[in-house]
Order: sequence, then structure tokens, then C-alpha cells
Amino acid sequence: MNALIFGGSGGLATALSDALLTQGAHVDLVTRLPKREGLARRYDAAVASGSMCIFSVDTRYSDFKPTQGYDSYFFAQALFSRRPLIEMDRADIDAEIEVGLSDPIRLTRKLLESSPPQSGNRRDFCFIGSTSAYSGFRNTSVYCAVKHGLLGFVRAMNDEYSGSNTRFWLFSMGTMNTEMGATLTEQDPSSFLEPSDVAGRIVNAISSESNMFEPEILIRRRTIRFLEKP
Repeated sequence: MNALIFGGSGGLATALSDALLTQGAHVDLVTRLPKREGLARRYDAAVASGSMCIFSVDTRYSDFKPTQGYDSYFFAQALFSRRPLIEMDRADIDAEIEVGLSDPIRLTRKLLESSPPQSGNRRDFCFIGSTSAYSGFRNTSVYCAVKHGLLGFVRAMNDEYSGSNTRFWLFSMGTMNTEMGATLTEQDPSSFLEPSDVAGRIVNAISSESNMFEPEILIRRRTIRFLEKP
């Protein structure tokens, strides 16, 4: 398998990289320029062995120009603002929608145009959603709108490509033990999902040779615990 991961420095993205590398896949990462050095240190051995390449972009991920086609694409980029809508200005709103929804749509179009579906060749476009794609949560209205948008996009694209072996997935999970999850300071982090567990579920799903297809996989937390207020 050849995989390309956008937003490669995030907690789930690195867990996906680890899971894919363990399976013997070649993994290419695309990250923002300031994050590239840290990723290069983390994956020094994989890069040296030829199992990974790390690319960077200055602004939009859709500016990236792949030089080859891949079996699997992962869209893990997102912004998460935890504030009432009234406290967000236009720039905040535009940035969150741009990074999480508009740019992945543009990027998908570019990838499909540069590498059209071929008979018999399976490809997977994997979008990272959230339980926010199915519910609304206070103080995260724009983030919820973005994830709802991804849900509609994935459903529409699966219908559009129903006659091909190109598949579109939305993997939506509850709060994970990541930098983003750490902003939920009122919750007990021991109840957060481990990115490695989520990554394993995702990789197993797209690697299955079965005719089963679960385009929307929802991974909730069985137990949510809150910290006692001092």
C-alpha cells in the first residue's frame, strides 16, 4: 500500500503513519513547513529506509502537487476553536472552514483529476471526522459545521463514484488523547480514546479484502468522565 497523509504532524496522523508502516506500507506525509523538522526527527529511520517521504506546504494543503498516485489518501487537517460563535471574528470562522472543509474538497478534486479511477484499482479517500459530524456541541459551532459538511461530501462522493472502485470514508471519533483533546480541561483524560487504537481501526477497515464497506465509521467513547471542580 502507498499512502499519503495530509496534516501529518497531528496525533492521529502520526498514529496512522505508525500503523501503516507496521504493515509494510510506504507512507508520505504532508505537513506545514514549521512542523516538518519535528516529523523528520520522529521518522528518521523510516525516511532513511525509503519507507517514507515528508513534504511541506507554506499555506494550503491543496497547493501540494503529488508526483505519483496513491492507494490511500488521509485528510487529517483541522482547526478547533472552542469558543462561543459570538466571540469569533470573520477571520477565525473563515480559517476553520478553509482548513477543515474547503481545502480538503479542493484537494480531493485535484487528486481525482490528476489520477482518475482505473478499472480494478481500489483507492480510498479517508476523511477524519468527529462525533461532531452527527451532533452539535456548544462553543464549537463552526467545527461542528465543518464536520457535518465532510459527512455530506463523503456521502455525495460515494454516490458520484458508485460505479468505480474508488471509495470515500468518514471516520468519526470521540475525543482522543491528543493536543486537541487536551483543550477539554474539564474532562478526565483517562477516558479519552488512544490514537493508536483509532488508527488501528481505520487501517484495518480500509485494508480488508471483504466486500463489506462501512463508509461512515463512528467510534464513540463508552465512558466519559468529568473532573471534579475544585
